[in-house]
Amino acid sequence: MKIEIAKHERMSESGSSLMRLIQNNELPTLDLLVRESIQNSSDAAKPHAENVRIDFNIRSFDPVNVNKHFEGIKDKLNSRSSKGESTLLEIRDTNTTGLVGPLTYDDAVDNNFGNLINLIYEISRPQQKEGAGGSWGLGKTVYFRLGVGLVVYYSRIKKENGEYESRLARCLIEDEKSEVAMLQSNYKGPKRGIAWWGRKLYRTETEDMHSPTIPVIDESEIKKILNDLNIEEFKGEETGTAIIIPYINEEKLIKNAQASAGKEYWWTSSMKDYLMVATQRWYAPRILNRSYPFNLPLIVSVNSDVIRPEKMLPVFKTIQDLYNMSSFSLKKSTPLLLSKDKVFEEGIKLRTVFEKDTTAGVIVFAKLSKEELLMLSPDNNSSPLQHTNADYQEDKDLNPPLICYLRKPGMIVNYDASGSWIKNINSTSKEDYIIGLFIPNSQNNLMQIYGGYTLEEYLRKSEKADHTSWSDWTIEDKNPQIVNKIKGHVGKKINVAFKDDSNKKLERKNASIGKALAEILLPPENFGSQSGRPEKKTKKKTASRDPRNKSNLTITGNPSFNKDNIAIPFAIVIGSKVKSSHVELKVISEGGDIEANKWEDDSGIGDEFPLMLVESKIDIIKTGNDLSLIEDGVIINSDNAVNHEDISIETIATSRFEVPYGMEIANPKEKIITIEGKLFFRSKQSHIQGSLTSKDMTGDKK
Repeated sequence: MKIEIAKHERMSESGSSLMRLIQNNELPTLDLLVRESIQNSSDAAKPHAENVRIDFNIRSFDPVNVNKHFEGIKDKLNSRSSKGESTLLEIRDTNTTGLVGPLTYDDAVDNNFGNLINLIYEISRPQQKEGAGGSWGLGKTVYFRLGVGLVVYYSRIKKENGEYESRLARCLIEDEKSEVAMLQSNYKGPKRGIAWWGRKLYRTETEDMHSPTIPVIDESEIKKILNDLNIEEFKGEETGTAIIIPYINEEKLIKNAQASAGKEYWWTSSMKDYLMVATQRWYAPRILNRSYPFNLPLIVSVNSDVIRPEKMLPVFKTIQDLYNMSSFSLKKSTPLLLSKDKVFEEGIKLRTVFEKDTTAGVIVFAKLSKEELLMLSPDNNSSPLQHTNADYQEDKDLNPPLICYLRKPGMIVNYDASGSWIKNINSTSKEDYIIGLFIPNSQNNLMQIYGGYTLEEYLRKSEKADHTSWSDWTIEDKNPQIVNKIKGHVGKKINVAFKDDSNKKLERKNASIGKALAEILLPPENFGSQSGRPEKKTKKKTASRDPRNKSNLTITGNPSFNKDNIAIPFAIVIGSKVKSSHVELKVISEGGDIEANKWEDDSGIGDEFPLMLVESKIDIIKTGNDLSLIEDGVIINSDNAVNHEDISIETIATSRFEVPYGMEIANPKEKIITIEGKLFFRSKQSHIQGSLTSKDMTGDKK
């Protein structure tokens, strides 16, 4: 096979930049590999196939036989290869179409490059297929991070004329600036660190290492290369793709997984065990599951050991059961672990978001004991938090809830045990675990003011390049806040379901914590716009300010503790020239008060704002001389705003982690406004001191 070394061109990516494109530092490399490879295979399923099969094979090969096929870097590979056998990873799918599409760009019609060109020769081209997993075209860069940067693509397709055709190409992406870079350049100019091997597209009189190549289709040549790699051919009527990564560093990959897990577990002791668990972790709803309506069942094996639902770890059996017992399931599978009376399902309904049906999805959840999760002798399974590798804060008395979520492809997007999905959900005792699964109503259409997207499209576009989270985004000049609202509803639904299960010991613990927080966070004197600090005495006279240009916030009583929340009675008078005013929680520090968004910024603390506004209760609204006494008060939270005459009051949240931290009062008319009520908030960190302040936006009258 001939080499094609990519030239450095305008606006072109280099090898080093490609390797950084999706440097996810939260998930281990093997998790990223499992997520990307299985999703790629699933997206390529053949029409009318009954399932998709993916086989992870860890094989040995003779470097001497393999290196000779890599023109231009053979000597470098030989010098880096250890004596004896080396290791490769093959990811092989069947019941898929294979790498179909044109062999050359000249043969592409209407910019439809097909699977082959998009996978091997392109980068950053998003998936166009509705319901596909990827939308950024960057995930495949993970293949080049497992070994020395070499990837072999072997595929077999069925052409329109009914004939079968094999295709094989190879690619290298490396850091072109590295001292051990293997690619050399025979032209003046910088190197890119990218190369392909195949057959030359054009014949030239002189050897040109930069002229384009296309995949080899000669069956005898392909067979020879596969034999040297110790890889089997596709046979009979098989179609599919094998991605072969030689020179993988098993020890490095396992250490990376162990570092992410925090300590060694049995599944972090070998690459085979880890791939078995990682597959369950991300694809539990689809493993041999005929009840999943949006995608085919997955048959996944590692070194010929098939992952079967009945053998899955308890937390992943639970997740499949939760899906199969939901209203979205096709009801063709028998629950593996859960009984019907253990499962709750609650619809999440959002007003003024969707065209017709208000249902955004359902949250399906259960509370399970250690015994039910097979954590006791003789099984001795680890906890669901450990099996999912969830990020959580250890507590000797409590277990945080565990919430996961997915969309149509059936891959779990992420597990949340410490973030915005679970922030409003009460923890359980150490003997129990709450496990929940959010399933979106994917085909529901947003209102036309939000572009008329389906919810699936909205969520897909909200994902980052590594597909590990959802976040809201602005459509033209409007943000429907769908994800933020869903999270708020999920917490309320679960808390209501388990409200009567709270034991007295847990209540006493929360009460003592709350009392301590009230004392630390809310000093009874001088708390308010002055951040709890006494005013400094000064003899300097200040010019009087027009009261119409500002707001005046006061704390009208002592803070009180109610369950997990701290309540602050307040009153705010807003001047007629104030267009809007924010009532905000801030953190007190020696260097000055820290605003919520500055706290979460990478230039600040870079973590979730620790003070969270739960809700606001408004008892009095006075506009000018008109006084409104609101019976029982009106509650404002992330799902509910107040519109009173020309005044609107709504919750505001941080832009990064979506933590509610205050409320905004809009005053479009020329009136003085007085509002009285209570703010309810909580803190995640007992040592934090907070303040309540007001901040105005003003403008001149016309």
